[in-house]
Amino acid sequence: MKKDIQELLDDHNLFARQIANVRLSNLSFDVYEFRDNYVMQVDLIFAEKSQFDTIQEAFSAIFKKELFDGEEWEVNDDPDPSDEQWITALEMGWINEYYPKKYSYMELVNKDDFISRFKNELAYLNAQEAIVKELLTRLNNVEIIQIKKGHTYDYIFGKSDSHYFLFEWGIYD
Repeated sequence: MKKDIQELLDDHNLFARQIANVRLSNLSFDVYEFRDNYVMQVDLIFAEKSQFDTIQEAFSAIFKKELFDGEEWEVNDDPDPSDEQWITALEMGWINEYYPKKYSYMELVNKDDFISRFKNELAYLNAQEAIVKELLTRLNNVEIIQIKKGHTYDYIFGKSDSHYFLFEWGIYD
């Protein structure tokens, strides 16, 4: 998994073309946002594995979902996959903005440590216990990599038996 994601982050043209080929309107995601009354936030995106042929396709799709949500773009305005201007914008702009080299950090994460952190962060943010239990059912036999790490920000991608997912934790002011 780590090698596949690293290949995308090292080759922005490949990554941009993978992103461009994703049709968000054909996919289903579950998106969750948990925050406290101050500045801490956890964002989660889950996508069923059965929607994708490869882990690179799944990572590209989750990134595109995050990009469209973060920039508040409409899924119906998704550019054509062959639009070279869009591919160039992804390659030269958006990928660098979301994955700046100075914050790149590719490391496997211990699954027990991740599950413990997952539970603790959501408990701290007062996530409903029923939601946490339901989300934990999607995290069987997880494999996780941390892609970005900072003092106040973590970006973790993973896969389980049934889902690909993004766990994004941050302190935002």
